[in-house]
Amino acid sequence: MQCVNGRRPHPLYGLRAVLVEDQTIIALDTESMLLDLGAASVHSFTTSDGAIAWLATAEVDVGVLDVSLGTATSFPVAEFLVQRAVPFIFTTGYGDSTMFPAHFLKVPIVRKPYAIEALARALVQCLERPSVT
Repeated sequence: MQCVNGRRPHPLYGLRAVLVEDQTIIALDTESMLLDLGAASVHSFTTSDGAIAWLATAEVDVGVLDVSLGTATSFPVAEFLVQRAVPFIFTTGYGDSTMFPAHFLKVPIVRKPYAIEALARALVQCLERPSVT
């Protein structure tokens, strides 16, 4: 990794991200955070179906998935990303992970509301040590 102004760029530098979040304000804030952390692009979706349809023909490097999407979840997107070996994290406003499928229990989780530092830590963790195979 090349230094910029004597500093190493953030590990998200140049990465393409997919964001699945059904709350507009949170999606806009998270997209801004991801871009501030160096992401080259962020593609946002409010539903799993929309994200999966786009992902079928797109390439991404990392995912940020809100667990609860109204009456649905982002688990179908997570399964799709696992099949493509794309690392991802979950975000949630809930404190309990008992609703998670067992194979997702080691995926980094960021609790809402979150700051950019918490998002960065979780993303670095998922990029350095993929937790789902």
